[in-house]
Amino acid sequence: MARTDWLRCFLLVSGAEHSEQDKGKFTMTTRIFSWVTASLLLCVCAAAAFAQASSQDQQEIWKVEQQQWKMDAAKDIGWIDALVHPNLRYWETGAPMPRDKASIKQWSRYDNESSTVLEYELIPISTTITGNVAVVQYYYMLARENYKKERESVTGHYTDVLIKEGGRWQFIAWAGGDDPKK
Repeated sequence: MARTDWLRCFLLVSGAEHSEQDKGKFTMTTRIFSWVTASLLLCVCAAAAFAQASSQDQQEIWKVEQQQWKMDAAKDIGWIDALVHPNLRYWETGAPMPRDKASIKQWSRYDNESSTVLEYELIPISTTITGNVAVVQYYYMLARENYKKERESVTGHYTDVLIKEGGRWQFIAWAGGDDPKK
């Protein structure tokens, strides 16, 4: 804008004498500026609210993932009733077919007697939420000891599907497990 244009705007805004034509331009400019500002503000607020809600759900889901691993490492099979949906279907790497909630209860008891988790680390890769369904993908590193006191470190990955019912997230499906040994 040229210097005279700035001065003219100042005079218009300050209420100095101006023509009826200038008053009309000023009124229209003010209206357009107000609408644009309000629209931008509304978009920014809506985007911030969406991002906050989304990240809040993602954090809540990740806490469920961490709780499951923590309880399982502590040999607390209560995680199955607390965090697993009755219609669960899961397919572990190396298993011939998918299994259900009763199967995981049975084999968790066996696993707890035959091995111990010494340390683990979970590395989140992605979380996608659509309505009351979430898909979580992550990588893990794990150190464990078997009943013979032999130790091994493994890596692996999971894709978990959770469903939100009654205000809480539960596992309804997953696939994955240890990576093949090299």
